[in-house]
Amino acid sequence: MSTKKPPAPSSKSGFDAEVDSARKRLEAALSEETGFDDLAALQELAPLLEAKIASRRLAFSLGDEDDDETQISIIHVQTDEELGFIFAEDGEYVFESNLDAYFDDFVDDDPERFVERLYETLRADLPKYEVESKG
Repeated sequence: MSTKKPPAPSSKSGFDAEVDSARKRLEAALSEETGFDDLAALQELAPLLEAKIASRRLAFSLGDEDDDETQISIIHVQTDEELGFIFAEDGEYVFESNLDAYFDDFVDDDPERFVERLYETLRADLPKYEVESKG
């Protein structure tokens, strides 16, 4: 005879809490009253990037590519090539690579988690880029 275990008590931590938190941030970002200031979000993200990813290999440049969108460019110093860029939209941070063969695009709504994920992506894929772009 098998007995079913009762469901684990619901806690405010874990997956559901993270989804609820992200949902609230997204709703606030889409709200006309509070809004999400893309430029302010990137200005707050820039020091986190430079602190976590302090490197002689990379430079981060906050600027406008066009009038509609402000972004942070990630420049490989030795080759002077833009590896990708970061922009903020609707309460989320987006990394898009110019070099799909090396770096995967991703999105995150938490700035610290976003920076950690970017760190891991660059740490894992930058060696291959550097070896193959020498030639």
